Amino acid sequence: MVSIVLVHGTGVRGAAYDGLVAQVTANLAGRVPELRVVRCPWGDAHGARLNAGGRSLPAEARPGSTPAPEEAAAEVSGWAVLEADPYAELRLLARDARARGYTPTARTAVVRTRAEVTALDGAAFAGLLGAHGWEPDDLDAARQVALDGLGLLPDEAAIDPEELRRTAARLLAAATVAHADTRWGPGGSPADGDALDALVAALLAHWGAPTGELGVVSTLTKPLWLPLARGFEHTASAVLRGNRLKQTTAGTPVIGDILRYQVRGEEVRAAVAEAVHSVPGPVVVLAHSLGGVASVDLLASQDLHDKVTALVTVGSQAPFLYELDALWSTRYGTPLPPTFPAWWNAFDPRDPLAYVGADVFGADRVTDVRFDTRRPLLRAHSAYWGHRPFYAWLAGTVL
Repeated sequence: MVSIVLVHGTGVRGAAYDGLVAQVTANLAGRVPELRVVRCPWGDAHGARLNAGGRSLPAEARPGSTPAPEEAAAEVSGWAVLEADPYAELRLLARDARARGYTPTARTAVVRTRAEVTALDGAAFAGLLGAHGWEPDDLDAARQVALDGLGLLPDEAAIDPEELRRTAARLLAAATVAHADTRWGPGGSPADGDALDALVAALLAHWGAPTGELGVVSTLTKPLWLPLARGFEHTASAVLRGNRLKQTTAGTPVIGDILRYQVRGEEVRAAVAEAVHSVPGPVVVLAHSLGGVASVDLLASQDLHDKVTALVTVGSQAPFLYELDALWSTRYGTPLPPTFPAWWNAFDPRDPLAYVGADVFGADRVTDVRFDTRRPLLRAHSAYWGHRPFYAWLAGTVL
């Protein structure tokens, strides 16, 4: 009789694991005459949970908190809209201008603002830029973004001159941040809302224009902008603020299991070892995602070759962590021990959490097996369990 120790991945609890056991058992029942599926539901005992009920979250993120004033929330969300689409406010101005027609004047607001933006030199703002983690090149790059946006407006567009200047200044500020972010990487440049206001005010002062409203709730476009920014607030910021406890609770098993394994991994490895020793050999360890990481760590740190004849990882990050030199059991460049069992690593190229091992561990230590579950993104990460070709391969090659 062959025993399969079924090690689940991150976020799996209770009924979800029961369903996985039932699915694997049913799909292998007709393929392997004598088969024992050994349970290893480590998530129930050793998975992450909010032990204090989410008290680590700020009070504003809990149910019943007082929301920010509408315009303040819209202004913050408005900058987020501009970072996603720097021309969003400019298009609202253009829409209003089309409704009011055009002016035949020789020098309109569009022509003047375009000339002022063209003449900008990032070096003239070096002190202000440097104080907020930006560089003159960032503003110079933003200048071209702004000119491209102003090119969408006809020269004779009937737009209030000062309103267009403020819109152009805000566009430049958002584009400056976007360009700086390419250097700073995840999280972006360390600038706050005051820094954005300071850059907008400096640009307006440079042009000799009154500051008016600095933030992204302009006087002219307010009737149009507030619904747009409010919608963004409700679909993004509000989800992470008023509903943050709910979202954190829902996400804790998935993300928390990964984090907890990094510091409490011995508990998960011990659970896998206990399952292995609970039945006579031979044993095949079938492990998904984080469960595959724990199984690799276990088999690389303990000699279980007298019990475990094969390891099958499915959608696992063990090769990735090894390449990062972040695998608990094995430093990068150190080979797997001779006692490590035969290892097959199943992956779907569409699975964003699946990695291949032959090119980092060596083709003599791990065999990568490609599957096409025809499912997108994160759905592909679990679709192996419903993929009949996977079971046909598992029964015919490993078991």
